[in-house]
Amino acid sequence: MRAVTLTSFGGLDALELAQVPDPVPGEDEQLVAVRAASLNSWDRYTPEGTFVAMGGSSEFPQVQGWDFAGETSNGRRVLGFVPQPWMGVGAFAEQVALPSALLAPLPEALGFPEASTLPACGLTARLLVQAAGVSQSDVVLVTGAAGIVGGFAVQLARGRGARVVAATRERDASEARRLGAEMVVDTGTRLQAAVRGQWPDGADACLDTAGLGPAALDCVRDGGAFVTSVTTVPGAVPDAARGISPQTVAVQPDADATAELADRAARGELTLRVAETLPLERFRDAYTHLERGGLHGKIVLTP
Repeated sequence: MRAVTLTSFGGLDALELAQVPDPVPGEDEQLVAVRAASLNSWDRYTPEGTFVAMGGSSEFPQVQGWDFAGETSNGRRVLGFVPQPWMGVGAFAEQVALPSALLAPLPEALGFPEASTLPACGLTARLLVQAAGVSQSDVVLVTGAAGIVGGFAVQLARGRGARVVAATRERDASEARRLGAEMVVDTGTRLQAAVRGQWPDGADACLDTAGLGPAALDCVRDGGAFVTSVTTVPGAVPDAARGISPQTVAVQPDADATAELADRAARGELTLRVAETLPLERFRDAYTHLERGGLHGKIVLTP
């Protein structure tokens, strides 16, 4: 089968579309024909070896990619993600063999490209919201609110009845409002003044998906919550201050939670955003567009 593989930690130049052996399902595994696989922001770091320090594989070749949607050999529509550097299996391929426990059912109302944008980023946002203890009427600052993880975080926080303040670049303000932000502030040097000008005590919580760190922490009230993701923004954890103990979350496959999120998307409660769909052979264009940034959706590869 064809797959996007990494041959060394030599950056994007070390990626190639190659023929690799077809996967053979082991005990309690299923073979999945990948119909769509989406790129995450951290996919651009993998070719540099970023995840090795976190316990990722250093063996080659490595099939790349995390998120996918597809069909099992018995015709079930499924979605999920595989943390490629740790499991040694990647989603940018025509097929994957995965434990059945990692596969969530894909509702008929969702297409494969849209569904492939959900698993890792949706689960990350869900962890952020849960870790912060977001509840009714909380003021929640979401940095990078127009991005994929940030966008899901905005929607999930709103779903809990929170009042969401989006910290974005000016060009992304309308997208953050479309996703449900009540107020939008610029991520620049006056971030604290903008937030505390509206809420003098500060936000009850910050979900930092943009890696603003201390600048975002300054916007949180004494004793509030600050949460970020080690995958999305590695190394952006500020020191504890004013009774705030910053937390990090690390996403792992969770079929039950993925199924819950997919059902909510199928009911129209979550917006799934596809910026561009490209065939697998145009993977270099996909990585180039990811590196360029400024996207209001994910880039999806279709084998």
